[in-house]
Amino acid sequence: MDQLKSETTMRKKGLPVWARILLVILVYIILTIIFQLIGTVIAGIPLTELDTATDMDLTQHLIVQGFGLIALILTVSFFRRFVDRESIASLGFVKQNRLSEWWHGFVTALVILGMGSFILYLAGLMDFTNFQLDLPTLVLGFLLFTMVSLNEEILIRGYILNNLLKSMGKYWALLISALIFMAFHLFNANLSAVAVVNLLLAGILLGSTYIYTRSLWYPISLHLFWNYLQGSVLGYSVSGEAMESVVKARPMGNDLISGGAFGFEGSLLCTLLIILAIGLVIRKHHSGPVQ
Repeated sequence: MDQLKSETTMRKKGLPVWARILLVILVYIILTIIFQLIGTVIAGIPLTELDTATDMDLTQHLIVQGFGLIALILTVSFFRRFVDRESIASLGFVKQNRLSEWWHGFVTALVILGMGSFILYLAGLMDFTNFQLDLPTLVLGFLLFTMVSLNEEILIRGYILNNLLKSMGKYWALLISALIFMAFHLFNANLSAVAVVNLLLAGILLGSTYIYTRSLWYPISLHLFWNYLQGSVLGYSVSGEAMESVVKARPMGNDLISGGAFGFEGSLLCTLLIILAIGLVIRKHHSGPVQ
């Protein structure tokens, strides 16, 4: 009886979950293209040179990403208000344990990247060169990756995973949201088979606490510091894209181990460390109550 009542309530609320997700992705992609084109013009990149947009400097990246974030906010706000009929806060902007989850996200990123980089360096598979401590680069990089993490986490974990959890078991919801996250990165430069697997695993890791806590703070923090430490500090390519950084990571030897041109995310060592992190996170939360 309770299940029938729940299904009736969902039907009254309108679109089924699968339709909401397909529509929100479609609208998001369309609005992002429009808004990022506007951002591209404002950043001073001629539309005739869009093929070389990967050579944007940090300021141009920041402007374009900022317009992409506007598109995301408009899309999710509309769907949350008029389709889901729920609050923006219910996406996962909870008040409890915010500082703790930010700290845990930072530590997770620091341990995986720090340990992985140290192992690669000792094995002679990675070198770090061209040290230059440039404060504007660090600040702009932090702002850029803050926008990236907000953009992807609000959409993938906050909206998509949140909706999936209403219609299926938490592990299936986690897996499907991770597959969608992976699909959004399939056109990245220098993509490899290992990188594809790691993108899927990263999606699982980023959503691993959300399925228990319904809080976005851990995935936002982990995503932010993962990209920031990897790109702006250590100088790896971030999902295949090179960034201005404090030092420059130079992969050597076997690309399967070092990650090659895709960066640390293309490394089998990264695969192992993410799997270990997922196991630890799920073990920590598994015995706790689902909120």
